[in-house]
Amino acid sequence: MNYALVLLIILNLSVLGWNVVLAPARNNPDIPLTLPNIPELVRVDKVPGDAVYSSQLAPAQSSCFTIGPYASQQAALLVQEKINNYGLAVKMRAIRSMETLNFLVYIPAFASADEAQKVVDDMKRFDVKDALIIREGPYQNAISLGFFNNLTLAQRQAEYIRYLGYDARFTEQKAAREVYWLDYDEPFGSNTPVPAWSKAIDASTDVQKIPRACQS
Repeated sequence: MNYALVLLIILNLSVLGWNVVLAPARNNPDIPLTLPNIPELVRVDKVPGDAVYSSQLAPAQSSCFTIGPYASQQAALLVQEKINNYGLAVKMRAIRSMETLNFLVYIPAFASADEAQKVVDDMKRFDVKDALIIREGPYQNAISLGFFNNLTLAQRQAEYIRYLGYDARFTEQKAAREVYWLDYDEPFGSNTPVPAWSKAIDASTDVQKIPRACQS
């Protein structure tokens, strides 16, 4: 029997017994999971104004665009927030413009409503069903022959009524509305997907992305 091996085993068992049972307890401090004086990460909803990319401050070449028009201010604000959170400088502009509502086909105003009624009655022999006397407003005592969303349809209706022998005309009906455009800067060639964001936010909005001169 190898007495040296037996002695080595006894010594190891003695050391293990001492460490587990007989050795005095030591108060070792817990090892910190993080280094001291390191600030915690904080989630922010918006990129600070001084952290966004701007062509005025960028050292490299920039591309600058305007995108719109947005009929809804809320949709424009949501897209603006996406551009800003992406880290790009963006500015909203409101522009007042005239919007085409429809096209009115009509016969010009008569001296009185009675005269207009005689023409309406006469047109019944041609089975013209949409003839109505306009009772008030700038077209008072004129005869309305219908409203059309399409210019081509309005032209055809006017030509048909003229073919029947009446002085038919058409005019564009407009109303003022406010639309919104977004101006933004980006690094040259980055192709930020702003049009795709616009489509996702408001599928009914048909916007255009137009290059513009960057401000120096």
